[in-house]
This record gives sequence, structure tokens and C-alpha cells, in this order.
Amino acid sequence: MIPPNQHRLGIDHPVISVRNHPEAVEKFIRLGFSPSPISYHPWGSVLTLMMFENNFIELIGVDDPSKFGTGEVDGFCYGRTLGEFLARSEGLGLVSLHSKDIEGDFAAVKASGLPTQQRVDFRRKLTRADGTPDEAVVSLGMIMDTELGDVSNFLCQQHRPEFIWRKDWQDHPNGANAVLEVVYVARDLRPLEERWSKLFGGEQTVRVDGHVEADTGCGKVVALTPQQAEERFSAVGLPVSYTEKPHGIALQVQVRDIAITEQVLGENGVSYAGTSEGIAVTPDSAGNAIIEFVQAHQGTPVAVERLVL
Repeated sequence: MIPPNQHRLGIDHPVISVRNHPEAVEKFIRLGFSPSPISYHPWGSVLTLMMFENNFIELIGVDDPSKFGTGEVDGFCYGRTLGEFLARSEGLGLVSLHSKDIEGDFAAVKASGLPTQQRVDFRRKLTRADGTPDEAVVSLGMIMDTELGDVSNFLCQQHRPEFIWRKDWQDHPNGANAVLEVVYVARDLRPLEERWSKLFGGEQTVRVDGHVEADTGCGKVVALTPQQAEERFSAVGLPVSYTEKPHGIALQVQVRDIAITEQVLGENGVSYAGTSEGIAVTPDSAGNAIIEFVQAHQGTPVAVERLVL
């Protein structure tokens, strides 16, 4: 596992990959989010972010496939990987883990015995709050496991975090302020349990009522069997599945006042239903992913140790 002197690799951002990015952005606006301005990766993808205090949701699509291969590192290109995912599926793909020290964290993950691949460094054009152009500077460390399908991760260090963690991007009409859970479905939970024990620690990875969950220090990752997933989300149905391998199906998002969230969804004509923990929207409303909104409990901290600006 990651040595105890290493800080925990909390959820930085789950990635929802979509084939029609403009349409998906409009759907997320109807869900009550205020997406960040549209931006572009150098390898041909287009993105916008639903920013919270300590993590966020990235909504990504393909803008220009002719740029696939730009910035390729030892045969790996994120744009090409995205294109391959979208050729068979939409929905939850890779989940990014937050890093403040990409060199040290990536070395620690390698030492844990998990398969690792390339380090990728890139710049992404953006506009400052005052309207002047600038660039985000980002380093990624790929932690891919082909046997686990879409339950892979990458480390992400923002070298200029002030360009990402902007307060003016964190005010959402639905009151959303944190990703609490990333939920996966798998026929065999043991490989996910083993992976998460190495990534997040054995003490943080536990069995609860027959499923597996790991506390990352900034939200949980949760693995359900198909039956458990159907039971938990029976009110809205599961996303369209294109694979028998483990894959992501849902995000649990904390909101300040769920009554306001319901009001926003109702006014915008979004289909939703009650769950055992809150309310959830149908997968077709959110890029073939379920979003479950849950009420923040009084006194429950949103801030976590992983983000210090």
C-alpha cells in the first residue's frame, strides 16, 4: 500500500465522457450546475468543469480527433484513450486522484505494486478571472489496469491551482458542493478491494453490508455487485452498459439544501426519484451516469486535508 508518510490520494475529479459535449453541458445546466467556461486539451478533447471546494466533476468530449497523438508519451495519448472509450460507451470513465507532489506520489504508487504507465505533462489555455489569457500547467501519472476496465485512475497535480479552484466557479443553483462517492459495479468485488487497499490503505478499505468501499480522504469509492446496484438505484435505472468489466455508474453529490435541489430539477423538467440516501436523476440526464444528490448534514465538514492552496 501507499507508505503511511505519504498523504492520501483523495478524489480530485471523476470524468464523465460524452459524445455530444454541447448537449451534455446543457443537461448539466438543467441539473442546476454552473459549468466553468469551455476549454480544450491539446490532444483534441473539449471540457468543462463543475467545481466544488475540494473536488469537481469533469465533463469531457472529443473536439478534434485529428489532434489525437499530440503530446503522445511512449505511445499513450489521453485524447486517443478518450476516443476509444467513447467508441463503446458514454459515462463515468477514469477518476483522477489529487496530487501535490507528482514525483513522490507516482513513485509511491509504483512501489505499491500497482501497474503504472506514463507521466504526462501539458499546458491548457484558459482565461483568467480578469479576462486575460493564460495557461494551466498540469502533470498526470497514469495508473491504468486493463483487467479492471474503467476502474483505473490517474494522478493529477495542478501546478497553478489558482486557475482551477476559483470561488466564482463554485456557486451552483442546485447547492452542490462536493463529490462524496464514486460508485462502480463489478461481478467480483475482490480485485477492486485489492486495488483500493494499495491505493488508499487497508484500514480505509472495508466491506460494508456486502459491498466494498474505500475512504480516499476526499470522498469514497464504492463497489457494488450488479444486484446491489439495481437495488440501490431501482428508482431511476442503471446506465446503459457496454462492458462486462467493472465500470462506474454513479456519483453521489452533496448539496446544501435538498429542497432547493428538488425545486431546481422540477423547474427545469428533469426526471428524478427518491433513493435510500437522497434523490437521483436518470442516467440519460447526466451523460449515461446517475447523479445522486444528498443533503449535507449540519456539522458535516466539506473541507478535507487534501487541498491546501
